[in-house]
Amino acid sequence: MPSYGITHESGTLKRVMVHHPGRELDLANRNPEAHHFETAVDTRRFIEDHKRLMEALTEAGVEVLQVRELIRDDEAALAQSYRCPNLVFTRDSSTVTDDGAFLFRMGLPSRRRETPVIKAAHQANGVPIALETREPDTFDGGGFALLEGRAAVAGLCDRSTQGALDQMAGYLLENRLVDLWISLDMPEGCIHIDGEFAELPSRVAISYAPVLDNAAAHFRTLSDSWDGCFTEWLRETGWDIIEITEQECRDMAANFLTVDADLAIHYTGNPRVMKEVKERGIDVVQIPGDEMKKGNGGIHCMTCPIHRI
Repeated sequence: MPSYGITHESGTLKRVMVHHPGRELDLANRNPEAHHFETAVDTRRFIEDHKRLMEALTEAGVEVLQVRELIRDDEAALAQSYRCPNLVFTRDSSTVTDDGAFLFRMGLPSRRRETPVIKAAHQANGVPIALETREPDTFDGGGFALLEGRAAVAGLCDRSTQGALDQMAGYLLENRLVDLWISLDMPEGCIHIDGEFAELPSRVAISYAPVLDNAAAHFRTLSDSWDGCFTEWLRETGWDIIEITEQECRDMAANFLTVDADLAIHYTGNPRVMKEVKERGIDVVQIPGDEMKKGNGGIHCMTCPIHRI
């Protein structure tokens, strides 16, 4: 059986890479604003809650790979990992496809030291590097999703460049990993699309309409291109959309991680959204997130799926 490969975000999760945080959180606490934390965190609670996430994944039958365990024999990468207070958000530095990993040069200069660590982890895990974002282009993995139906969507924002999106689109289309590429012009202040959108099993989507209904969407295949509306395309292709409010969006209601056809993981809270999801036959394991939210990231942000089927 292959050890890596992703075709869409709602496939059954078999292997996932996470970074279990440690003393590097002290760097964020010394200057939260510089490291894009909302405020200083209780490191003990943060680490304990992250452990509960790993336990929930293991209990669901997912093989959990830890970055520091993968790079334990790489002294340079291991030392670098302790200088990366945002490394826990493993979604942003790479994404995995059926061809291997896409490595990203992230938009925030302070986070670019994470990518060599994640590259070393992928290489130690036997995942080939399929594509690397090169200077001057930038992209964050939280702004990208592979969708059911051989499509991919990515957001253009102040942390990404058109060149990076064009590079990804060209690779995915030319190598027949997807048939359709969609890019969204995100409004100012919106960074990663996983703050406003999530793919759940059976073509169920979480959507924050004020952003996704109004963001200009650009569609591209190998032979054609056109402009349109992302949410209209979702509806036309049979997606069931659960819309969230502004407050729910702020509470990270869109930041789901799909584990199986009837299971997802999320933070505690957002009871209306959880009810809507459960009414569609999807159970939700909820993890305490008050401390981890202070790092401005969710369950989706803290997980890099390696293999889905």
